[in-house]
Amino acid sequence: MITHTSSDPSPTRTVARDQHPTREERILNRISRTDVVDLASRLVAAASENPGGTEHATVQELEKALRAIGAEVHLTQVAPGRPNLVAHLGGTPDAPGILFLGHSDVVPAGPGWDHDPFVPRQEGDLLYGRGSTDMKGGLAAVVTAMAAVHAEAPETAMTLICTVDEEADALGIEHYIAQAPQRRYAACVVAEPTDLVTIVGCRGAANLEITITGASAHAGRPADGTSAILGAGEVIKAVERDCASLASDPHPVLGAATWNIGTISGGHGTSIVPDTCNLAMDRRLLPGEEPERILDRLLTAVRASAQDSQRAESGRIDFEGHVTMQMPGFLTDPDSAFPTLVTRALQEMEIDRGTGIWTASCEGGFISEHHGVPTVVLGPGDLNGQAHQPNENVSINDLHAAAGAYALIAMRSACAPRIDPPGTTTLQRNRR
Repeated sequence: MITHTSSDPSPTRTVARDQHPTREERILNRISRTDVVDLASRLVAAASENPGGTEHATVQELEKALRAIGAEVHLTQVAPGRPNLVAHLGGTPDAPGILFLGHSDVVPAGPGWDHDPFVPRQEGDLLYGRGSTDMKGGLAAVVTAMAAVHAEAPETAMTLICTVDEEADALGIEHYIAQAPQRRYAACVVAEPTDLVTIVGCRGAANLEITITGASAHAGRPADGTSAILGAGEVIKAVERDCASLASDPHPVLGAATWNIGTISGGHGTSIVPDTCNLAMDRRLLPGEEPERILDRLLTAVRASAQDSQRAESGRIDFEGHVTMQMPGFLTDPDSAFPTLVTRALQEMEIDRGTGIWTASCEGGFISEHHGVPTVVLGPGDLNGQAHQPNENVSINDLHAAAGAYALIAMRSACAPRIDPPGTTTLQRNRR
């Protein structure tokens, strides 16, 4: 249920209902603000925190909405209670049309909310709730667009892939890629929140973990042991040095690769020399970079540094690491056919926010590589200002505009199934 605290704001765009509306005008006139808000609200209310829950309830709501408009829906269990969803609507196998991509999980709500994060709440132009921006609003806009297109142009092919576990380890997209045929779609739109800026590229990402093993001893005689936490300091210094090197050699479009040390844990108490320490890190990737080689170079530098500082004497310290997740990036020429089609569709919805590059990563790189299609990220909601934060909200005007833009993109992509030559849009991905 959604609670309303003010009247529904006026629509962002009204298509003239003359005596001879075009098919596109008829499609846009079918896109109801009420429908997109109601579906977004149902998805928000179906909590799917990751970690700590499952995506089953959200996928159930999505499946129900898609079947109601005639879609063929397939669910695949990635893990118990965690189903990927693939839905096809319209078209034929020879004309696969547009591919939309989203994810069903949200980050944990956390503290600081003014209201229950899973009771969607409308205040003026804003819809509040965990996932309203990232990215259940985008999913609702996609399904609303698919319904409107199918009602007027049932021959138009559209596919929605909704994966689990995007917010953590990308288990859902990895499972999809392992099983999906390399079908050629016209293009892909990732419905992540971009504030309706057309994102034409993003860096890849890898999660790395390093374990330092030292030797314990009493704190009164620390020389009898080897501190794994001091060994972690060698890792931190090596990362800092590499950060400076990377910043001096950025990619001309995507910018510099970066490091972030996210967590560090170790030790057993203040009176014990710590024998173990663990670090978890994020590394943003540029084209051609291989996470395993990055990890090997880091470990080589750290071991040499530890040897120089005599921490490695007697063989009492060791550094081991592994790559726990990697996500490919992608880059689509902003002046090529598909981004141009997308920005024109947005302009017709009275949205003109240009193109850009994302500092985040997303699953679009997997699709760009696997299906060989031009890819953009485009969705309602402010990633930096709202996603993963208390009182997360999304503009209802932007939900409505996104649904209209998605509908136009689907229609126009279907008319040009080979929008860009294959192989021109993907950053290199190297599997572990």
